[in-house]
Amino acid sequence: MKLDSIFLKNFRNYSETRFNLNSRINIFLGNNGQGKTNLLEAIWTLINGRTFRNSKFDDLIKFNQKFLEISGEFSDEFRTNYIKFSIIDNKKKLELNDKQVNSRKEIKKIVSTVMFDKDLSYNLGRSSKPRLDCLDSIVSNFSNEYRVLINNYSREIQRRNEILRTTRNDEVLDFIDDRLIRLSNKVSLNRRLWISRIVNLTNQIIKKLDKNISINLDFVSDSLEITKLKKKLKQNRGHDKILGHSSIGSHKDKITFLADKIDVFNFGSEGEKKTIALAIKISEILMLKKLEDRFPLVLVDEIGSEFDEKRLKFFYNFLAKINTQCFITASNKQLLDLKMRDHVLFLVTNGDCKKIS
Repeated sequence: MKLDSIFLKNFRNYSETRFNLNSRINIFLGNNGQGKTNLLEAIWTLINGRTFRNSKFDDLIKFNQKFLEISGEFSDEFRTNYIKFSIIDNKKKLELNDKQVNSRKEIKKIVSTVMFDKDLSYNLGRSSKPRLDCLDSIVSNFSNEYRVLINNYSREIQRRNEILRTTRNDEVLDFIDDRLIRLSNKVSLNRRLWISRIVNLTNQIIKKLDKNISINLDFVSDSLEITKLKKKLKQNRGHDKILGHSSIGSHKDKITFLADKIDVFNFGSEGEKKTIALAIKISEILMLKKLEDRFPLVLVDEIGSEFDEKRLKFFYNFLAKINTQCFITASNKQLLDLKMRDHVLFLVTNGDCKKIS
């Protein structure tokens, strides 16, 4: 299903705009700070009911305004669907064909998205938590059940940390730990399974980019065995009370991508990191196609800053072979040197978006 048109009202720096989109590749050109990434965020939020930025929903509303609306018309050869996302009186609302939906699962049945973040290789190379967050976001795009599981675990660990900082009541902690053990075990087992699948598919893609690179997954977790996890939680409780937070659980899983037994995101070359990052995201696209029997919409933020000409060509050749719609932001026209076919250019200037070719 393709996004035929989009309407924005009071979203970020957009007062009101509506424009039609190309069914294949849409390129948004403009200087920094003009609102290019905001357009990608609008598309993502419309489909996912949440932003990909670390922002509160109130931050999405244009300054001095009290509400926002994003709506889009989607179609394929069989039908047309209308999706609307709004925030009014601090309440968000997601609608499909003029009927409110309470779960994004209803939207995912008709359309999904993959986001190419310009900081992808950087986030994968950071400490354990940003890397986990990045990978969990990818896996959550495949599995709503996993996303729910992660959210439930996060709430439970926050509840435990609050008790550790305040009452430190052992009876309450015993009750929380019983729930936490089951959740933590499920999260880590599912995380290892999904990321192993990603690594297998990623290696197939890497071979087409660089035959000299191959990665293995090193997954270290205290949560894979319930008996061991229960024992460690008990042993560390006194220490956790001093710290005021939980030192054991699936939030402490350690994931390392190894190339020739070396942590590639900490010690590999920039070329290796970017090759693997690109391959991971292409894997996400292909896995969604396998699971949903359709390609997702692809959102790419400033890809020219993340990939060199070789990787750009590989990516655009990949896009040319699959039947999907793509939205790309760029600060200059270097992308056009690759002679991309079937694309439309838009110029973004201070919250205004106009088609220029």
